[in-house]
Amino acid sequence: MHEENWDRQNLCSKCLEENTEEALATWKIHISKKKSKKVVLSESAIWQFIKKAMVDESIAEKPLTFILCLMMARKRKLRMVKSSKVKGQEIQNFVNISRKIDIKVKVPMIGPADFSKLQKEIDTFFSGDE
Repeated sequence: MHEENWDRQNLCSKCLEENTEEALATWKIHISKKKSKKVVLSESAIWQFIKKAMVDESIAEKPLTFILCLMMARKRKLRMVKSSKVKGQEIQNFVNISRKIDIKVKVPMIGPADFSKLQKEIDTFFSGDE
């Protein structure tokens, strides 16, 4: 078998269209744009926030508090022990005995417009040096 020297040429798409008859093979590569950074969830920041929410009822009423409690329940760090309705508003009670956490959180009524606002709150919460 006779070996030849192959000359590889990296061409832009416009140049490639002009030189296709000379090429033995062509292929296109898709170069992806920078990926967005994955939000790193700091458990210590979440615990601090939840402890503040235990003291300050206005924080406990925020949708962010409910979302963080659900996240910690999903990780089995918090346990929902009670769900009740008070004046038409659903309230859930989350507990972690070893951390001395017993918090009542309002379940928010989140509409489609509220999701983007909530996403910004979550991004802000986890991107800072809190």
